[in-house]
Amino acid sequence: MPSIELIFSDGERFTLAAKSDESVLAAARRAGLELASDCESGECQTCRGTVRRGAVAYADGVEVSLTDEDQAAGGALCCVAQPRGDLVVELPYSRASLLPVRTAYLAVTAVERLCGSAVALRGKLMRNAKLGFYAGQYVNLTVPGTTEQRAYSMANPPEEPDALEFLVRLLDGGAMSEFLRAGPAPGTVIALKGPHGVFYRRERDAPMLMIAGGTGLAPMLAMLRQLAARGASRRRITLCFGVTAQRDLFGLDVLERLSETLPGLERRVAIMHPDADWTGMRGVVTNLLQPADVTAAPDAYLCGPPPMIAAARAWLAAHGMPPDRVFAEEFTPTGV
Repeated sequence: MPSIELIFSDGERFTLAAKSDESVLAAARRAGLELASDCESGECQTCRGTVRRGAVAYADGVEVSLTDEDQAAGGALCCVAQPRGDLVVELPYSRASLLPVRTAYLAVTAVERLCGSAVALRGKLMRNAKLGFYAGQYVNLTVPGTTEQRAYSMANPPEEPDALEFLVRLLDGGAMSEFLRAGPAPGTVIALKGPHGVFYRRERDAPMLMIAGGTGLAPMLAMLRQLAARGASRRRITLCFGVTAQRDLFGLDVLERLSETLPGLERRVAIMHPDADWTGMRGVVTNLLQPADVTAAPDAYLCGPPPMIAAARAWLAAHGMPPDRVFAEEFTPTGV
């Protein structure tokens, strides 16, 4: 039986034995050890770890969302990765950070159009429910009238656990998109399950680098709002925000208000295909990055579509950012 050693971010270690053709997650559960997970099919990357010694394989028919570059760098999805001999896997979170996943119900209070391609969905938890989560995490929402689930990061801070806000990109034919386009009446109930994910702000006082694409701004807002709720801070925070077109741009007014409490917040914006009157940066969000950003900020937080995440990871690695200081959440459209 292969031996699996799991190393958590706080240095805690566990060694367990895996059965033949058993995933790392399944072996851990059989040993009574919970790991971060959600979809358990190799898609969401909540269970992602880094192989430090040994190798993993995936069963025939399993399609993982990691790129070849991710896998070459040791990336592995514990929910479907099977050890090929003895294995050492490093996990980017501590066991203490794994919050209980709960089911609750959200009553819609408002759907606000933010720009041509995104809305803010706001609601209050019903029956005096509370949702404990870390700034940056997400939940799964069930589209009313269906069994379809969609994952959205909270844009509100944990200090406001019963009044939730989600930023939703509107996609043609998307189940949640069509539901929101129809204008759900206040009080419409949406089932919710979470929190999920290991993308959250680490409790350090050091400067931060944030890189967001589109509605990937949501978890960044949760982190910034949490810092603002704790009082004025001059901590250096660099936020690089990119969108495809000018019709996709939103949130600048919110960031302006946050900068009043967080005067160390530097905001940079890039538009890939801007209108002729755009005077800011033209191009992708990585065009906003500067080598000094890596030396100034020990932690980098990335959220957006997979191509943006891959490009940002590559840029940061090329400029000396250690991979274990890069925390990322990919926003992948589903059900379109």
